[in-house]
Amino acid sequence: MYRRFSLSIALGAGLLAALPAEANDKVTWTFSLYGPPRAATVTFEHLAKVAKEKSGGNFIINLKYNEQLGEAKDFLDGIKVDAYQGAFVAYSYAPAKTPLQGVLDMPFLPIDDLVASAKVQDGYQAWKPVADELGKWNAMHFMTLLLPNYEFMGAGKPPRNLEDWKGMRVRALGGLGDAMKLLGAVPTSVSAPEVYTALERGTFQAASFPFTYSFTAYKLHEVSKWYTLGMQLGIVHNSVVLSQTAWKALPDEYKKILEEAKPEAYRLQRVAYEEADKKSFPLFEKRKLEVIKVSPEMRDKLIATAGKPVWDQWVAETEKKGLPGKEALELVLSLAKKAATN
Repeated sequence: MYRRFSLSIALGAGLLAALPAEANDKVTWTFSLYGPPRAATVTFEHLAKVAKEKSGGNFIINLKYNEQLGEAKDFLDGIKVDAYQGAFVAYSYAPAKTPLQGVLDMPFLPIDDLVASAKVQDGYQAWKPVADELGKWNAMHFMTLLLPNYEFMGAGKPPRNLEDWKGMRVRALGGLGDAMKLLGAVPTSVSAPEVYTALERGTFQAASFPFTYSFTAYKLHEVSKWYTLGMQLGIVHNSVVLSQTAWKALPDEYKKILEEAKPEAYRLQRVAYEEADKKSFPLFEKRKLEVIKVSPEMRDKLIATAGKPVWDQWVAETEKKGLPGKEALELVLSLAKKAATN
C-alpha cells in the first residue's frame, strides 16, 4: 500500500518536473540512489549543490538514498516512466535490460586508474549502440560514477592461494562473477544494501566491493576476518543516468550548470576515495583483519585463468543475441589504450 502511494507521488512529481520550463522558473528534480551517503555519492551531492547555488535556488535536486523510491534493480524502470529525473544505476543489477553495458564489467580490463576509467566509460557510453540501448528506457548517460578496483572481504576461510577459492560462495556481479566461477567459486548476485546481513548469516563467505570505501560504508569489516589486497578484480560500473524527458525539458541555462559541474565532480570523487582509504585502513587494523596480499605473479595467473576467457565468452554470447559484442570489446580496449597514453 505504502509503496504504491509513494510511486504515485513520484510519478506525479516526475511528470510535473518534465514539463518545459523557463530558466527563471523553479525546477525540482529527484535522484534515486541506492545505499547510504558515501564516497560514491559525492557526485550527486556536488551536482545538487551546484544546481541550487548557480540557479539562485531555482533548480533543486533532491537526493533519495537507500532505495527510498524502489529497488536498485528497478531504477531504469523508474526513469522510463519519469518517476524521478535521475538515478544511481548499477547495470549489473539487471543485466538483461542493457546487455551492451556488460563489457565494462569484465574482469581485469587494462584500466589502471580513476582518470582513465572516466575517459573509457564516458567514451563507451557515447557509442551509438550503447546510447540507443539506454534510450529504450527513456534514459541517458550523464557521467560515470568512478569506482576503485574491486577486492574481496570475507568471513570464511582466507583464500591464500587460487585453490582456496574453489567451492567458496561469493558475492560477485556480472563479469566479475564469471571470473570467480572459473576459479571454482560459486558467485551470487546480491544488491549492496543486502550484503551485510547475507555475510553475517553465512549466505556467502566473501563479498567483492570497490576498495576500500564500500567495505566501511556497508560496515562489512564488522563481520569479516580478512580482505584481499592487490587482486584488482575489476569494477561493477555505475552511471549517473538521467531521464531524457526531463533533460529535454530542462532550460539550457540549467543544462549548462550541470555540464560545467562535471570536472569538479570527477575530482571530488577521486579525493573522496583517497580520504576514505585514510579512514578505512585504521578500522581494518582495529578489527585485526588478515590481509591476503595478491602478488603480481598470482594476479598474472588470475588474468590468464579468469580474465581473458571471460572476455571471449561475453563476446560470443553477446554476438549470439545479435548485438555487436566483438566491436564493443574492441572499442573498450582501444579507449583504454588511448587513455593510458594520454
